[in-house]
Amino acid sequence: MKSNNLFYFFIVIIALASCSQTEDAAIKKLNDSVMTLHDELMPKTEKIIQLKTSLDSLSKGPDSVHVKKLIQSLDKADNEMMNWMHQFSIDSLSNMDFKAKLIYLQVQLNKLKTVETLTDSTLHAANQYKK
Repeated sequence: MKSNNLFYFFIVIIALASCSQTEDAAIKKLNDSVMTLHDELMPKTEKIIQLKTSLDSLSKGPDSVHVKKLIQSLDKADNEMMNWMHQFSIDSLSNMDFKAKLIYLQVQLNKLKTVETLTDSTLHAANQYKK
C-alpha cells in the first residue's frame, strides 16, 4: 500500500513539473514576442527623431501646416513608444500567476502592435512628403 501511495505521489510531482515547464515555455514565447517587437521598434524611433529634425526646417515654408501635422504625428508615435516603455514592467511578472502573466504579456503585445502601426504609418507619411 505504501508503494502505491509513493507511486501516485511521483506521478503527481511529474505532472506538476510538466505543467510548470509548459507554462514557462508559453510565457517565454509570449515575452520573446513582446521583446522582439520592442527591439524592432527602437530603430524606428531613431528614424522618427531624424525625420522630425529634417522636417523642422521646413515648418516655416509654404507647406508649414502639413509639415507641422507630420511633426505632430511623429511626436505622437515617439511619445506612445516612450509611454509604453515607462509602464512596461518585466519584473512584475515574477509576482503573477500563470494566467495573469499571459494576460499581461498579451495586453503588452497588443499595445506594442498599436504603437507599431502608428509608427509605421507616420514614418511612411513623413518619408513620402520628403520625396
